[in-house]
Amino acid sequence: MSNQGAPPQRGDGWWHEVYTGPAATLPDAPDTPDDDATVDDWFDSAAGMIGAQRTAEAVPEAVEEAEVVPEPEALSVDDWFDSALGMIGAQRSTEAAVAARPDEALPSEGGPGDEPSADEPVPDEPSAEQPSVAEPAAQVVDALTSVAPLPPAARRAYDQQPVPHVGDRPPTYGPEPTAVAVADPDGLAVLTPDTVLEGAQYGSTTLRAVSVRGDSARYRGELRRDALLITRFGEGEEGLLLAVVATTSASAEPSPLAAEACRQLAAAIGRSRTELSADLRDGARDRLRYGLQRLTTSAFAPLRAPGATPDAASDAASGQHPDGESEGPSAAALHCLLLSLDPAATHRAAFGLGPSGLYLLRSGHWIDAYAARLLHHPDGQLPSSTGPLPRPFRFRLVPATPGDILLLCTPGLADPLADEPAVAHFLANHWAHPHPPGTVDFLRQIQVRAKGYSADRTAAALWTE
Repeated sequence: MSNQGAPPQRGDGWWHEVYTGPAATLPDAPDTPDDDATVDDWFDSAAGMIGAQRTAEAVPEAVEEAEVVPEPEALSVDDWFDSALGMIGAQRSTEAAVAARPDEALPSEGGPGDEPSADEPVPDEPSAEQPSVAEPAAQVVDALTSVAPLPPAARRAYDQQPVPHVGDRPPTYGPEPTAVAVADPDGLAVLTPDTVLEGAQYGSTTLRAVSVRGDSARYRGELRRDALLITRFGEGEEGLLLAVVATTSASAEPSPLAAEACRQLAAAIGRSRTELSADLRDGARDRLRYGLQRLTTSAFAPLRAPGATPDAASDAASGQHPDGESEGPSAAALHCLLLSLDPAATHRAAFGLGPSGLYLLRSGHWIDAYAARLLHHPDGQLPSSTGPLPRPFRFRLVPATPGDILLLCTPGLADPLADEPAVAHFLANHWAHPHPPGTVDFLRQIQVRAKGYSADRTAAALWTE
């Protein structure tokens, strides 16, 4: 197990009091065989494999850890992930950061490039006695060539360009909304806006979040199935900031159930914020895992299929999907990104039920944090998936390392990010700036389009400076 969490101080009954109610309802309690134990160990070791800490003192530690790493087959998911966090790379190079910001090199649109057009009609009083009529024309030509009006025009064309896309051909649907969803006068509660945009900054942490209707739903006039909730509980160092994302099953009718599940999970976290703040500050992985699993399983109730049994919650924890179906991109999902506002807190927690993506961008490399593996191999080869299959309840405690970007997203963005290297490279290049993007820029970047991916997209990203 990792040494991130504080060692247990009490007996076998300590977990009975974690965030309300007996833990006996959870089949993977600490006193039973836990298949995820090796997952935590692998995740811990990955911190040393993917990149040395950005301080010179941390480099020898990474080397020492590398010398005592056990045989590869004995590594767990968490061991691999934690060691990989130290190996992926040094701090971003200045050249990469500068090269990724072409906008700064462009002249402003309000330059003097448009002034010569007003001066052109002035020299129209030629005189036969003055053969120097060509001098004003020469001055105008010099002005035109010196201000180079094409770059501002090119920049205006770029700014007016629709949402960017990757690939040789544009997607089937257009980039902008086409149809509005048909409403029932007695059912206006189900209506959702096309786009929700959020942002916040606390200390060295910046949050950007967005939920946007997919291209297919925009064209067909369907409601957005994804939901996003950003909220904060408490003040100062005792505060908690959370981003909750949810989506309903593609086979279910559009409804406000995803938003209701987000509210229920946020309310449960708010009621337990004192214990959660302490556990995040201490890095108490086991307490967080079992406590948050209990809260998430309860809040997932609105997203269960109508024919699901009352025991669906325990089925979800034991490895069966609460809907009674195999987990897939079209299944319902509820996930959360939770962080303490205490500067002394060194970890963030990500957890949830159903399909979603949790990705860590470090030094230009994407890591699938839930699966603890490189998302796209540098050599272009697909990474081998030798780890255990993920359980419906997923949990990851991620260190808050300066320069890292942590992204939680629904399948609408997780699928193209994992399947299309061009999408991953697009986001990595745009997020290579020293500072996070603005909220509007973040929306435009999240909307990068790829043919074959037209579902709703909801994402919450954390920048650590």
